[in-house]
Amino acid sequence: MLRFRVLKELKKKLKRKRRHVWSLGIGAAIFTLAALAGSIGAYAIVRNWSSEQPDDAVAVFSASDKLDYGPGFGESDRDKTIAALRQRKGDVELVLHRSYLCGEETRKLGTHSAEEAYELILAHREWEASLTEGGKLTLEESVDDLSPQCRKSAYIGMDQNGNLSLFNGPPTKDKVVRTFFQLDVRTLQTSLTKQKLEELLHGIRVSDKDEYNSVISTFSDYARMKSKG
Repeated sequence: MLRFRVLKELKKKLKRKRRHVWSLGIGAAIFTLAALAGSIGAYAIVRNWSSEQPDDAVAVFSASDKLDYGPGFGESDRDKTIAALRQRKGDVELVLHRSYLCGEETRKLGTHSAEEAYELILAHREWEASLTEGGKLTLEESVDDLSPQCRKSAYIGMDQNGNLSLFNGPPTKDKVVRTFFQLDVRTLQTSLTKQKLEELLHGIRVSDKDEYNSVISTFSDYARMKSKG
């Protein structure tokens, strides 16, 4: 008898759980259908809004959005030159000026259309550029090397004021091309051999960038400010 009552109670509980689960399932299905209907409705609204826009509708951007106006817009001489070339009609005279570690070089590249000059500048992002009202376009290029002329005649030595300098030819007062730093002469006299001192006074021949940098690096240890420090 007791066993029969227990089984009866269990059946009642199972029926109640089934009804509860069924109600939950129906609720979840209703919620899913409502969400899906909302999504479909939202899509229809967006599509209808888009189709109702006139052909000349203008998009509105927030202050944080950045508009890309394309090449030629900026404050530098290069950017202003690019912008001017885009609007210019006719030809321009091209001049390429190269600045080397040692020496300079200027070449005339002839007359070209403004469109050709525009494309040339865009192809060389490392170049600076400036355009005169008369149509002369000067391109500035910095070359991390010695110029062809410097390769033939460059010397590094000490000038009459005790500075490590670059010379066009063997060291003389009138041929200083560039001054690097002042040398601590006393430290040089006590640290270098007589032969090394004579090489410095007569000039050390440099024919490429590696030799150029090596000599400067070697004598930077004897820079006057560094010695005092």
